[in-house]
Amino acid sequence: MRTVKQVLFIALIVLLSAILFACGSNETGNDQKPGNENKNKLKADEKAEDEEEKLPFASTAEEILKEKPGQYSGNKYNKAIIHRTLDEENFLEKDSFEIYNTLLTYIREGENYKQHYDFFEEFNPSIETPVSEMPGGMKLEENGEVGLNTNIAILLDASGSMAQKIGGKTKMELAKEAINEFVATMPEEANVMLRVYGHKGSNDDGDKELSCGATEVMYDLKPYNETEFRSSLESFEPKGWTPIAKAIQETKTDFEKGNEGSNIIYVVSDGIETCDGDPVQAAKELHDSNIKAVINIIGFDVDSDGQKQLFDVAEAGGGQYKTVSNAADFKKLWESERRRLFNEWWNWSNSNWSKVWNEQTKKSNEIYKEKSKFNSLIYDEKSRLNEAAYYLQQKEQMSYETRQEVDSLIKQRYDILDTYLSDKSDELRKTLEEESAELKEAIKTKGEEMKKKYGD
Repeated sequence: MRTVKQVLFIALIVLLSAILFACGSNETGNDQKPGNENKNKLKADEKAEDEEEKLPFASTAEEILKEKPGQYSGNKYNKAIIHRTLDEENFLEKDSFEIYNTLLTYIREGENYKQHYDFFEEFNPSIETPVSEMPGGMKLEENGEVGLNTNIAILLDASGSMAQKIGGKTKMELAKEAINEFVATMPEEANVMLRVYGHKGSNDDGDKELSCGATEVMYDLKPYNETEFRSSLESFEPKGWTPIAKAIQETKTDFEKGNEGSNIIYVVSDGIETCDGDPVQAAKELHDSNIKAVINIIGFDVDSDGQKQLFDVAEAGGGQYKTVSNAADFKKLWESERRRLFNEWWNWSNSNWSKVWNEQTKKSNEIYKEKSKFNSLIYDEKSRLNEAAYYLQQKEQMSYETRQEVDSLIKQRYDILDTYLSDKSDELRKTLEEESAELKEAIKTKGEEMKKKYGD
């Protein structure tokens, strides 16, 4: 047996050895070259960054789009090559996040999604088809409603010849009755105006200058008021010469001061220009101006020479020439004009409704096609990642439980993209359908309203 002194001696030796070992270790640390500690720290930081890159940080579609496409993404994908590449690595010591991140470096689409993403972000779901301004100045207002602005000017011949009688009434009396009936049928939103010419002096040579300079607005350009309009018709009688050209020129000024919209002129005359003016040139200048008025001529019991000139005036003014001989003809003419406007509204309503529908269909198809392309790419990425994970499990490079975790991460990525695509495409479709429905309803409502107005 060892004596007490021997035991104490051994313990002392062990203690001294420990002290010496500790000192030696400190000296070794002090002997390291300057900068080694920093280098070791840098390596540790780089390793941490490498580990960080392996973690799935993308949590939005926008972040996924910033990723560099995988080595075998898109058309470069080949299952056999992927398998051979995976066989060259050891996944047994990697966790599910590391395996998932490794698979992404090979298979993810990343920036390849951008062209589809940009389509949906830049797509304009608004209806851009312009609603035609025919008939009657129809236009689309800023609030999305269809508005109407029609300016109708009646130019009535008040020359002496309009005092001639037909069937017990003067031409002037018949013309006034027919005009009042016609403007009374115009839409409430329309503006009407009555201008007369040749209503001063007489048809004697001595009064020619006075009468040829006489053209006057009897009813200002504004919505029809029956009492006021009838009163304006009663404020003059047929007297003088026939300054058609001057009346047309003055009407151009009237429209320039008036409201925007469609400008339509009806000239009611029983003869040709007698004041040395050029009504054909005046009509052409008005029609070709920025006002773009249409001039229709109604010849009242006009001889053949008069009809030729009035026809030329209507043609130069972009309108039509019609002739009447009595009250019945006047009535038929206005009824014909009402039917014409009714048919124009019918065609306007149908054609514009169809144009809006066609744009809606076209844009809806564009959204559908692009969504299909985007969705296929998302699904392909998911399927390829799932297949690679399954392959690693089959090769016993990871457990079933680990594979379940990897599949869960793959699904999360898929859901991010799928949710973005579904929400965005639904939002665009909804806007498109709502705008289209509102505009089609406005067109239909206005069309029905105006057809009823002219059809009554």
